Amino acid sequence: MTKIRSKLLLAFILISLIPLIAVGGYALTTISDSLRSVSHKKLEDKVTLVSFGIEDFLKNVSTDLFFLRDSTLLKDMIDGMNSRNFQQTEEARRGLEQDFLAFSKHKAIYHQVRFLDTNGMEILRVDRNQGTSTIVAREKLQNKKMRYYFADTAKLANGKLMISPLDLNREKGQVEQPLRPVIRYGTPVYDNNNRLQGIVLFNVLADEFLDLVRQKNKGSEKALFISDKGDYYTNPDNKKEWGGKADLDTGSNFAKDYPNISNQILGSSYFKTIDHDQYIIATAPVFLDSEKTRMLGSIVSIVPTAEVFSAVTAFRNIFLIISGCVFLATLFLGIGLAKSITDPIVYLTEMTQEMSKGKLATPIKVTSKDETKLLAESIERLRRSMTLLLKRVKKR
Repeated sequence: MTKIRSKLLLAFILISLIPLIAVGGYALTTISDSLRSVSHKKLEDKVTLVSFGIEDFLKNVSTDLFFLRDSTLLKDMIDGMNSRNFQQTEEARRGLEQDFLAFSKHKAIYHQVRFLDTNGMEILRVDRNQGTSTIVAREKLQNKKMRYYFADTAKLANGKLMISPLDLNREKGQVEQPLRPVIRYGTPVYDNNNRLQGIVLFNVLADEFLDLVRQKNKGSEKALFISDKGDYYTNPDNKKEWGGKADLDTGSNFAKDYPNISNQILGSSYFKTIDHDQYIIATAPVFLDSEKTRMLGSIVSIVPTAEVFSAVTAFRNIFLIISGCVFLATLFLGIGLAKSITDPIVYLTEMTQEMSKGKLATPIKVTSKDETKLLAESIERLRRSMTLLLKRVKKR
């Protein structure tokens, strides 16, 4: 009877657990796929919005630059300088200083607004520090002939635009403290005879748009802004920022921190999402022009896979607990049910064995109300018949 009982018990367990495992497995797969899809979409939206935000912030800089380049006062000052007309030069210069000052106050995104002559000497400069715009005194103006951005702008044709890499501002050759990240926009100024007269140059305050990235850092989720070489413009660990040779030269780099995925991200000019064993990564390029030919860098958002699938892990743990409880409940109920089914069979088997030995005195009783009771009643009638038959045989 042990085999029948075991079979019944196994059947009860399988009938209970197979649907549970099937439904639970389907639920786990569905939830995992759903969470992955939601996480991808969330990261895609985040990096895309930040990328668009930075591009939108910078989209009017070139228009501002050309506006000042075409200033009548700037042309008057240049004409006065060329004709050695001191009075004209000074009158135009004073008016232009006020125009640059008003422009700096109104726009509030430029650290420096400058005009440099063909030798790289600053002729006019307005600085903005801590929310205040001021005209820089003439004795404090500097020569920038040796700086790359002057040479890169001065060699351009009329109407062309120079956009520098995003880097740290330097004063007298040294990185300014506290750190001031800037991106420079420059354009050459030509006279009517197409002769170079100098350049107009902006230093855009990069912190104004870098904060768009920094605000996206939450918990273990990282939002990064990196150059095409992998140098960090922003990083939750600010000690890693500006690690390139042109800036602080600390050696900190995205490629060193994420060697397995850096080749898929650095310099990529299109949006992508990457599934990694440890992370889910989304990246979007930031362009400096509407034609999308000049790339400033990439926005990268990184979320640990474990965090994304924490809900799946919680569901799996709950599912395992429920499965364990169902298994134990099924086991105890199965044992009880199997016992209630097999006990009458065991009892009837033992009684028939006794009857085969001639022991017919004990009545056969079964309390169940199923087919085993009918079987017991049949065996009981057989017992009685055999008892009567034996008595008749003895009387003869």
